[in-house]
Amino acid sequence: MKNAADVAIVGYGISKFNRDGCLNPVYELAVQSVVDMFNNMMMMVELDARTVKDRIDALITSTTDSSAYTASILADMLGIRARIVNRVESMCSSGSNALTAAYSYIASGLSDLALVVGFDSYNSGLLLEWDVARGDTRHPAHWAAVYAKRHMQEFGSTREQLAMVAVKNRRSAVANDKAYFYNAKVITVDDVLNSRPIVEPLRLYDCSIACNGAASILLARGDIAKGICKEPVWIKGVGSSSIGASINSIDLTRMHATVDAARQAYDMSNVKPEMVDVAQIHDSFTILEILAYEDLGFVSKGKGGYAVEGKISIPAVNTDGGILGRGHSSGATGVAQIAEVVSQLMHRAGSRQVKDCSIGLVHNMAAAGTHASVVILENK
Repeated sequence: MKNAADVAIVGYGISKFNRDGCLNPVYELAVQSVVDMFNNMMMMVELDARTVKDRIDALITSTTDSSAYTASILADMLGIRARIVNRVESMCSSGSNALTAAYSYIASGLSDLALVVGFDSYNSGLLLEWDVARGDTRHPAHWAAVYAKRHMQEFGSTREQLAMVAVKNRRSAVANDKAYFYNAKVITVDDVLNSRPIVEPLRLYDCSIACNGAASILLARGDIAKGICKEPVWIKGVGSSSIGASINSIDLTRMHATVDAARQAYDMSNVKPEMVDVAQIHDSFTILEILAYEDLGFVSKGKGGYAVEGKISIPAVNTDGGILGRGHSSGATGVAQIAEVVSQLMHRAGSRQVKDCSIGLVHNMAAAGTHASVVILENK
């Protein structure tokens, strides 16, 4: 893997995640996240917001929404006359793939300043109909339950350990005013274990909730980044891997696409797992966070359950509540994950701030773990 090009993130924004029916159509959410980004940038930029907006020459949307021409429509709504307008869709990993596209445009010299906007509503989006052989077990909860059962059988992980993931991430979301579960009740392990069964062994609180939501990030060429932002966050490594689209193409003790994407990102960035201070992990189901601890190299195989118990040291994970706490908006999820890590590395995360963090990791995936992206970020 080649060394990272000199590309930085100079702005981030996020809308509130909710389930307000038609009150917040996807384009309105997208605009909200961009407005939030410019509001955040007002205290970080060396240039005024209008000057920054006028310099944006690429706009990429990340969405599974069924409407067409989303990037051009959003550019028109925002008054951005970008040379490059593009849409990226890869189910729940659309956001990280959109970042990779924006990074590539800048690294290749096609763009200087690229805006990525991810958005979806809770009832919009596309359904993956590829693996029809699974019949009635095509819902994501079914494959997550299979992972959970296998991990329990192979490594002795417990329902209580899965529940601890939900408890931890809900606690973080309660303090995040953009999260679906902001100011909600803090839950306990017993609450999770006694919630409604979904697919054995998963309960209701083991599963994320589909939401309306949007998030934005602004990427800049390295030599102009510091002229735009006082505290740019540098993209040090990018890894991406796909092993198909069907659950029968993987084994059930690890997420191979995650392992491969992580290896690429670590190699490209010269960062080792133990150097990571803060991470956003794809936790649409509790078992996936435990698997990711292992597949990202934070702990050895089979020890993920011990990590969530606090018996093994790992980075600060899902400080904004993660997907379980923030809510899951497919096109927005990966971008929102990046925004949270950037806010941590810029030391602007408020009450969620991780002390002295300098290296962050984002893990975003889709479709039974058959695709994954890993991004390594650093604030120096």
